[in-house]
Amino acid sequence: MSDSLLNIFKFALLALLYLFFARVLWAVWSEVRGPRAAAMTRGAEGAAPAVNAPIIQPQSGRGAKVKRGGIARLIVLEPRASKGTAISVAHEITFGRAPGCTVSVPDDTFVSQIHARVFNDAGNVIIEDIGSTNGTYVNGTRLTVPTALQKGDRIQIGSTVLEAN
Repeated sequence: MSDSLLNIFKFALLALLYLFFARVLWAVWSEVRGPRAAAMTRGAEGAAPAVNAPIIQPQSGRGAKVKRGGIARLIVLEPRASKGTAISVAHEITFGRAPGCTVSVPDDTFVSQIHARVFNDAGNVIIEDIGSTNGTYVNGTRLTVPTALQKGDRIQIGSTVLEAN
């Protein structure tokens, strides 16, 4: 082979190597940066979720009627884009990637299609994992049975962290 052809191959290999490293850096940066701003959306029943809709209600609104000291809402702690958003627990809430879930988290690959549900049972707020692959955690412990929530409990569903309030 001629020297010029070898130089062309050398520069082509070097260009491919730089493209490979650029792709690796892009993948790492995407993971470090976290989910996009529209990662959590609220879907209407049976309809596709609205992209920039608030989840349920602002914190300043009155919560559901619950017994004194009971849980009226869940506050999003993570991801940062949704931090501080309140989710009322007056009715049953389902979490998952499916558009029909009350709280749809379409960009979180660690969340199952229908992951968990939170419901009010005679004044007690109960959380239940609905056979998710990666599990639902309350205060760092994986749920195996439906569990009553207490104020201050931290719930993790995929990369979303909520606090019972």
